[in-house]
Order: sequence, then C-alpha cells, then structure tokens
Amino acid sequence: MRRRRGRNKFNNRRVDALLDQVKQGSSGSRDQGREQQAQKRWSPSRTLSVKRDRELFEGLVTLDFDFLMSQPFAAATRNLADLLPQSIVGRATNGHGYFTDDFGTPLCFPEATFERVLSVLEMADPNLKPQAVRHRRGQMLQNFCDYILAHIDDHELDLSPEGQPIFGIDFLAGKKAITRDFLKGMVLAGFMDDWSYRSNTMRHHRMTFAGMPFHIGGGDILIVDAANLEMVGLGDTGATVFTDQEMRSLTDIGVICRNRHGEYAFPEFDQAYFRRQMGDGVCDDLAIIYIGAKFGYDAMLGAFVMDAIDTYDKYLLEMTWGGFDTFLAGRIQKHFLTTEDEPLIWDDAIFDLIHFAAKRNDPVISLSSSHRRLIQVEKGAKVPTVLNHWNFVQGQPVFDIKLGFARVPGRDFYQMAWKRLKSVGMPVAEPTFLRTRD
Repeated sequence: MRRRRGRNKFNNRRVDALLDQVKQGSSGSRDQGREQQAQKRWSPSRTLSVKRDRELFEGLVTLDFDFLMSQPFAAATRNLADLLPQSIVGRATNGHGYFTDDFGTPLCFPEATFERVLSVLEMADPNLKPQAVRHRRGQMLQNFCDYILAHIDDHELDLSPEGQPIFGIDFLAGKKAITRDFLKGMVLAGFMDDWSYRSNTMRHHRMTFAGMPFHIGGGDILIVDAANLEMVGLGDTGATVFTDQEMRSLTDIGVICRNRHGEYAFPEFDQAYFRRQMGDGVCDDLAIIYIGAKFGYDAMLGAFVMDAIDTYDKYLLEMTWGGFDTFLAGRIQKHFLTTEDEPLIWDDAIFDLIHFAAKRNDPVISLSSSHRRLIQVEKGAKVPTVLNHWNFVQGQPVFDIKLGFARVPGRDFYQMAWKRLKSVGMPVAEPTFLRTRD
C-alpha cells in the first residue's frame, strides 16, 4: 500500500515558479500587474489554454500526478499509474488539486483531455504513452470478463487469478468469494447507471422515503463518430437534456453510431454521455453499502469491482456499446436466463437499489466517491474507504473520514446511510466512530 508524502516545500516552490512565468508573460506596467493580481484574488476561476500556457500545464500535470501517486491506496503502483491520469483530467478541467494559484484560485484548462495529460506524463515515463495506457486498461477488462464467464458456474471464485488480485486491489489478494453472490453485486452495480432502469425506477418507486415525489437524473453513454461530434459543436453533452427526436437527428447525421454490434476504436470513435433528464444521480457509496447490507460482503465486492470497470471503461482503445459494465452485467444475466430460465437478479431488485441510493432520496446526500476515492486510505483512517463502509454495515466502529470530492464528514454520511437503511427495513447498528489521528 502506497504511503502519503503530501505536498512538500519543493513542490510548492515549483508551483510558485510556474505561476511567475505566467505573470511575467503578461503585458502592461508593474501597476497593471498589481491590479491584475488583486483582481485574480477575487476571481472565481481563471481559464487557461493547454497550448498557450503549455509550460504551466505540463508543470501542474506533473506535480498533480506525483502528488496523487504519493497518496496511500490499496492498489498496486502499475494499476495506479494507468488509473490516476483519469483523475487529473477532471482536476485540470475544473481547477482542482494542484491546478490552483497561490491564492487558491482555480486554474481551469477546459481543453485538458486524457491524451493531453498522458502526453505530459510519458515524457518522464514512456510506459504512459496514451495508446499503451488505453490498451492496458482494455486488456485488463477483457481478461477479467473472460475469467468471469469461464468460471461463472463455479461455487467459489478466486479473486487473485494467476496470483494477482483483480485490478491490483490489495485487499483482494488471496481471497475467494461465493461466485453467485459476487455476480449478484456485479449485476446490480452494472445496471444502476443504465437510463432505462433509472427511468423505470421512477415508475416503480414514485415517492421518496419522506413521501415526496421521487426524481433521478440520468442519460446514455453512446459511441460517437469523434470528427462528426466535434463538427456539430455540441460542447458538454451532459450539460443539457437531449430529447428522443434530437437523439434520432444526431444518429441520422452520423454523430451517434447506429450499429450496436459494430467494432469501434479510438480515436476515430469515442464515447459521449448524453443527458436524458436533469437531476442528481446515484451515490455509489450508498449503493455499495446497500448491496453489502442486503446481499453480504461477497456481493459488495462484486459491486465494487463493477464500479472499477465503469471507471476504467471511460478511456479504452476499443469501445463497447452501452459501456463495458452494462455489457458484462447483461452477459451474466443472459447466462442464467439460458441455464436456469430466470435472471440472477430481477428488475425489482435493481429498482430498489437505484431508489435507495439516489442522491435525492431522504436524507438528501451530495457525494459519490469515485473508484480512486474508494481505494484510498483517507487521512485519519487505517483502511480504504470501501472497507470503512463494510465496517459500518457490520456495526463496527468506523473512521470519521471525509468522503468524495465534496469532502462530506463521515459522521454526517454514515448517519444518513443509517437512516436510509432503517427506511427499507435493514437496520444496522447506529454508527460509532474511531478516534482519528491528526
């Protein structure tokens, strides 16, 4: 498990030096420079260009990657190196992490992409060439898929095939799971983001736990022709709602691909998220807790692994229609329909999960931990976040860590999770907390 080194004085000096270069490149008098500095102090963010501010972008990407790699994760270094550049894309786009100036003003690079981040990192590590990273991520998912389908009827599943834990996750090393339970968790997590299931959940569950109208947002991840998508200039396709007619029009003009069974490879094709309804989605932390409480530890691990698949699937060379997680969940369901004449998981169970874990159920919750956050050992904890969740389900004391990007205090989150479990008749012990280290 990697240990935290944190931001050191050397890195801070490097950030200051990089920012000085930007200031020195500005035109105008010294007084104008001071005025701009004062204005920057109160600015909500600064929008920069990857090309125009290339040296700054490269420096911040390197610092941010080094910082993330220094954090304690329950995963192997080789997996983290392929995973963490994905986090840097979001941090660069939104001005998070090292992408801030000395006043804390976000430095936003809207043009940041996975390829552009990796083009910086590969200068120090040739193994991080974009094509190579995408290939390794895709091969890892395909190998796991082949392994699962080959052992789908086994009673037990080895979570360290060929001596290596799945996706390099430390706490899976040497472990076995009841295959059927593990697969249940995979199927549940594999469908909880699917828009057809979310829309049907609103018909199945019309009210929140507090008796208010139930609502959840969502959309479809579809394969697009990259050149055509850029040509029509839609921008962020997740920021606005697309109607059925608009989706048909985008298909007709060749932006959205038609053939579900076609072969699609990057960079000619890519994936894009098309929002179908505004609103908050699902809290992955609550989903994992619910699956653990209802179906047990092995099912929770299956859901956790499927969440990892959903993360790695975002940047691959070869794309799968509907997403690799939904595809694999469908293959598992099809197997049991064929061999047992019924699915492993009925639709009602998926609806119940989505309803329980929706952010806008009661109590309302704002967080959802990424895979990176779930495998990270947060400050003050001794276990990764996903195992802290399991300790809560078991009624054991938990670490009062901060969760997700929103940094929600653990005391608040676990109280809300406890109340939701009570609402569905699955009470666990009221959370108690371990003393955290400074």
